[in-house]
Amino acid sequence: MGEDLGSGVYVSPAENGQLVVTSPRLDLGWRVASGRVPGTAVMWHGQPFEVAARAGAGNGRRWTLRPWPDAGAMRDVVSLDSQFVVSTAEQSAAERRGERNRMGTTLLLPFLGLAPARVQERWQSEWLFPAELATWLSAALELLGGGFGLIQSLALAFGVEWFLPAPLRFLAFFGPLMVGEGIVRIVLVLAHGEPVGSVVGLPLLVFEKTGVVAAPITDPQVRSFDRDHGVLELVSPINRTDWGHDGLLPFRDGWFILDRADREGRNWTYRFTRCEDGPGNQRTLRLHPPVETPFVSPAHVSPPPSILKTTLVTAAVTLGPQADQERWARHLGVNARWLTMASSTAELVGGLVNLGRDASADGYFFVAFDALLIVEGSWRLLSALGGRPVGSVFGWVLRPLYRSSLPPVG
Repeated sequence: MGEDLGSGVYVSPAENGQLVVTSPRLDLGWRVASGRVPGTAVMWHGQPFEVAARAGAGNGRRWTLRPWPDAGAMRDVVSLDSQFVVSTAEQSAAERRGERNRMGTTLLLPFLGLAPARVQERWQSEWLFPAELATWLSAALELLGGGFGLIQSLALAFGVEWFLPAPLRFLAFFGPLMVGEGIVRIVLVLAHGEPVGSVVGLPLLVFEKTGVVAAPITDPQVRSFDRDHGVLELVSPINRTDWGHDGLLPFRDGWFILDRADREGRNWTYRFTRCEDGPGNQRTLRLHPPVETPFVSPAHVSPPPSILKTTLVTAAVTLGPQADQERWARHLGVNARWLTMASSTAELVGGLVNLGRDASADGYFFVAFDALLIVEGSWRLLSALGGRPVGSVFGWVLRPLYRSSLPPVG
């Protein structure tokens, strides 16, 4: 007689001691035996079975399990029960929700990429949100809009009329900050490959969950204890590297030595046998795992500076001399050539974009300025691609403004 495990998963006996597991809606993800490669080991009511065959059944599969051969070593082990089915169904539902979320938010990536980094990381964990790509897109648009705003503000300073349409004229006031922050975000995502938020995206903190996260269970559980034969089997959710053959584990007024350790799915199993001699000179093992000191990145040992200050200093240092770029790059934990590449690319693109318009307007001063940006930007970009950061002639003008914010030498 078969057994229903829920979610459409049904287990029924077959001939020669085999089992047939039908799962029309869920793909259980088991590996079929092939040649010398064993199939997934499936524990059913304490008895091991091997996945021998698979066939289609609806959107899922029909699996044939045979008794596990005595000579085979079990590596990939799962327990077939209602808890396993519930966990698989929840994971499948989460994957489907994540796929729908990714499809629905594709056009919103530049906007969502402005969200604080921890919000993007949570989205990435929950539904595989492409956080790094979203940061790239939002920073690129930030640079583009900020670049037009910066050029407009410079044009107004030299008496040139507005060229931005009325709805976008606010860029003339916020353009310099947008360019600076865009450069910072691109430099950081290039160096670390992690999402970087924006000041503009701080309102998206409302999507951050503030609930208390329960600590993971790490203590081992007793699978079996045979007092007569002196055999103890423990199951641990983590790899107990502190347990070795050179120590003894105290358990119920006895001492036990490690005999064998195996991996079963996500858990680890440990088999101990009784040792009559006691600990002697051997070290004492403990049931509870050792307390680990949480890793703290060097960048978080002291409170980080404000995003506004970091943005302004980084934007200015990208144009500064090589020594200043290297000092600030060490402070950010990035390669100094990324700073040169960010500002030189902005110079090159800005010069090329404005050259044609300034030439048609007979703006000889701006044409010469655009040509300077193109030449210097190209030279600095090539130098950065070759591995050597290079400053800009404009950096010497900005150096007195940021020099006091640089970290100490050495």
